[in-house]
Amino acid sequence: MTHIHEIDLLHQGVQGAISTWLVQSDTGNVLIESGPASTLDALRRGLQRHGTDLESLDALLLTHIHLDHAGAAWAMAQHNVPVYVHTKGASHLLDPDKLNRSSRRIFGERFEDLWGALRACPDGSVHGVGDDHVVSAGGLRFRAVETRGHADHHHAWHLLDVDDGAHCFVGDAAAMRLPGTSWITIPMPPPEFDLDAWLASIDLLEQGPWGALHLTHCGIVHDISAHLGQLRDALKAQVAWICRAQDLSPSDRPAAYKASLKQSAAVFDVPESLFEAHVSQGLLDMNLSGVDRAFPEGLSTLGNTP
Repeated sequence: MTHIHEIDLLHQGVQGAISTWLVQSDTGNVLIESGPASTLDALRRGLQRHGTDLESLDALLLTHIHLDHAGAAWAMAQHNVPVYVHTKGASHLLDPDKLNRSSRRIFGERFEDLWGALRACPDGSVHGVGDDHVVSAGGLRFRAVETRGHADHHHAWHLLDVDDGAHCFVGDAAAMRLPGTSWITIPMPPPEFDLDAWLASIDLLEQGPWGALHLTHCGIVHDISAHLGQLRDALKAQVAWICRAQDLSPSDRPAAYKASLKQSAAVFDVPESLFEAHVSQGLLDMNLSGVDRAFPEGLSTLGNTP
């Protein structure tokens, strides 16, 4: 018998902000995503509720190395838990100095409270894998599905042999959904945001054999076509909006962008308090920077994609 448990890490006290997924078989435990180091205590408590702990995991699978997904990987790796990640991300888990410096530069004095530092994983603990690689651990099998766009080192993980392969753990490839709603927010970070690659990943996820997408940022999606259709349209629309708004002053752009997102959320009856909790200044700044970097000349370099 296989059981899948969502562990809400209650990042910054916000429900549905960041989750990890524990998959338990009769013979083992596999965790997808570690969450950030700042939520390690919440992860420990979540694992204990399901009768296990960090030290007893058979494997940790990471969708990518951003700190909200992989920042606590070292805590499992130091207990000889094997860590599986995209080949392009593996070296950063062994030597995280560059990743930490970049994040500190972005988040400044808020870095420790938000994420905490990613410590180096011990040599031999990190295994870089490529597209279609199958990881066997704890009596379970997972297939890596390369899903670029949010990052160029991103995998979704397809759980094989269970419910006819119905489950896919998608990291940020299917973006983020606000708890209790079907409204999607989209993280578009520099320097790796790639619109065309993300659209191709959406097509790939839409055509897959799975019947459920397990999001790192809030819950399970069963109506895959509707979710990915909304993501595709919103991704194009937001990129086009940010490109058009490049003439606004730097001080005015975040507020204008937030207002445009609030209009979108209103269509889905998103409560204002929920919107404010999840649409942070960090998300706004990240997306503006990510699109600006990808399309430095605005609509002229955007072409006909949207």
